[in-house]
Amino acid sequence: MKKIFGLDLGTNSIGWAVVDCEAHKIEGAGSRILPMDAGIMGDFEKGNSVSQTADRTKYRGMRRLRERYLLRRERLLRVLRVMGYLPEHYEVQLDRYCHWDVECEPKLAWREGKDGEMEFLFEQSFAEMAQEFNEKYPGIKIPKDWTIYYLRKKAMTEPLAKEEL
Repeated sequence: MKKIFGLDLGTNSIGWAVVDCEAHKIEGAGSRILPMDAGIMGDFEKGNSVSQTADRTKYRGMRRLRERYLLRRERLLRVLRVMGYLPEHYEVQLDRYCHWDVECEPKLAWREGKDGEMEFLFEQSFAEMAQEFNEKYPGIKIPKDWTIYYLRKKAMTEPLAKEEL
């Protein structure tokens, strides 16, 4: 005599049934409703019908967004590596799949010099930007981080070196 045991796993309950296939009858069935805690019951009685899985869904969405971002970044690094656009100090720290140790991500615009000090790769572009600023606003100190905006402006009027790009 052949019997089938079936389970129905829901979000708030578990159902079960045993069916005798030859006699075409249900031999047993039942369900177990998973209890909600008092906080969720109170919210439900107030009219807030937020499900118990809403937080899990929110965090899953956040994980998916992060994974997509990391995948896009990895693909971009692979393309830049193939084209030879990555600085050497940056590329040597990447593995075959363009990953690096999370705790030691290399800086793209800075590298360690021969004397052990960190040196800025785009010093010439920074000097050009500083000269342009000094003509209009004499005596203003400019952070090196602004060089990226200068390079964007420069790219509109003249070609950039591949490292600047």
